[in-house]
Amino acid sequence: MNTLQKNLYQLLVEFDEICNKYDIKYLLAAGASLGAVRNRSFMPWDDDIDLYITRENWNKLRHILETEDILPEGRSFIYKENTPYYCNPLPRYVDTTSTNIYISQAFTAKACGQHLELFIFDPMPKGEEAKEEYLKNLHIYTELLSPYFIVNKNTSLEDWQKHYELYKKYCHRVDKEGEEKVLKELEDKLTQYNHDECDQYIMHWGIKNYIYNKEHFEDGELGKFEESEFPIGHNTEGILRAAYGDSWMYVPVYEEQVSHNGLKNDIPFSEYTNRYLGKIKREKVFKKYKKNKRNNAAVFYNRRKVDMLVAKEKVIVESRHIIKKLEGKEEYLRELLKNKEYKILNDEFKEYLKLQSLGDVLKYNIKVPISDKNLATFLFSLIEQGQYYNVNKFLNLIKSQEKVLNEEFTKIEKICDICREISIARYDKKDEKLVESLINQYDDEYSYLLDIYRAKLWIKENNAQTIDDYKSIDKFCNDALILYPFDGEIMAIQAKAKLKSGQKEEGMELYKKSVHNTRNGLIWQKVEDECGYSRMDIERELIKELNGEE
Repeated sequence: MNTLQKNLYQLLVEFDEICNKYDIKYLLAAGASLGAVRNRSFMPWDDDIDLYITRENWNKLRHILETEDILPEGRSFIYKENTPYYCNPLPRYVDTTSTNIYISQAFTAKACGQHLELFIFDPMPKGEEAKEEYLKNLHIYTELLSPYFIVNKNTSLEDWQKHYELYKKYCHRVDKEGEEKVLKELEDKLTQYNHDECDQYIMHWGIKNYIYNKEHFEDGELGKFEESEFPIGHNTEGILRAAYGDSWMYVPVYEEQVSHNGLKNDIPFSEYTNRYLGKIKREKVFKKYKKNKRNNAAVFYNRRKVDMLVAKEKVIVESRHIIKKLEGKEEYLRELLKNKEYKILNDEFKEYLKLQSLGDVLKYNIKVPISDKNLATFLFSLIEQGQYYNVNKFLNLIKSQEKVLNEEFTKIEKICDICREISIARYDKKDEKLVESLINQYDDEYSYLLDIYRAKLWIKENNAQTIDDYKSIDKFCNDALILYPFDGEIMAIQAKAKLKSGQKEEGMELYKKSVHNTRNGLIWQKVEDECGYSRMDIERELIKELNGEE
């Protein structure tokens, strides 16, 4: 742990002690949950801790906070009901002896220390119409609540127009009836359902719709996180899959590791905030924030349209080289696929992948114009390299423009569904019988799939007891690695088989090789547990080097 992470961990320990004392239920969330499940620690780039808590448990905690003196010295609990100008639905447990100032919270000047952030979950009604109405109310509530930024910025252009029309109507009501009354009415609607009436909980946030099955919040597991154990919920892997997608177990590369921008140090944040609070008339500035928010919402659609047009022009210009490079290569690329020449294929499609994966290009469903056959070749290649989870964004793009998928894209979608089924059975449910059933169902037609090889090995490894069992696994891995010589997950299983078969030196070398051929964090931890070689420690040093740290 770095200095910031040690401070956050101390906050977590304190919060956990409070919750245990008063029988309050919560779960590790987001990066902390990923860290606990994947590697039992902070991710090297993590600079915050998020927690999940149901409305019932939050109300219980809030009552204790307001009736008893339970917080250690140098701590505060900030939430919208107890802090002026804190227009945030997420309570924060704050270390007042440190600084972590984000632009969106600088004006409030109370939640500006290093902190834990609590995401409150409310019971969600059953039925599609009721859910749609609930989401509409949630988006309007959170938009009205925050004057500092556009909350529902991730909606489609079409949905934004509907949202904005409703927002304008509610702004008119706010002007006529008062903000407090309108927000209270919406909040009552959002919190009217009870636990027994629902099957799902929804995050009270607005920026993104996180909806989880109720069972995840029932008494579940404790997970090791750094030096202790904390609650991670029931079927945590299912929570992570819902939050992060089918690739939740993979550690992102450096360029995709997300940290939060802000002023962070060990100086009490009041030393900063006191310097500017006395120089502004807060109520006057707060009114200007609200006015600016409405003005920004009014032009948000046009700004998004400009962003879309810029992205379209970018694709037109930059795709010319890509089209020229791939033109007339359909049969050549398909032959490479047949021969499993994945390195060459990856190089051929490198520029296409980079352009098609740009944020605004995907957001606005802009298709880089390569032929359907070449696109299908690329997607088959991803699947065969064990990356089915990267295919859906391309299929969704095709679906946004075509009513019916062609035969090859339909087959690709089916294979992705199969790989996902197997992944859920292995990682989320850990159900050997289900995995065996899926293998038996799909092996005849799709025996070549890397995900099926991995599933077979997973079962073999789980049931291995004798040296002969491990020798059999070693031989199976040899056959698999002929087809997929790049796969670190298979290498890690073979490394264990070699160790168990008495080939210690070969096993240790293969362990080290395996973790440099996969970014599956569960495999990294498995290797560390089995032989002591820590790929995560190497990642930490690499990140320090790339960040220019000593």
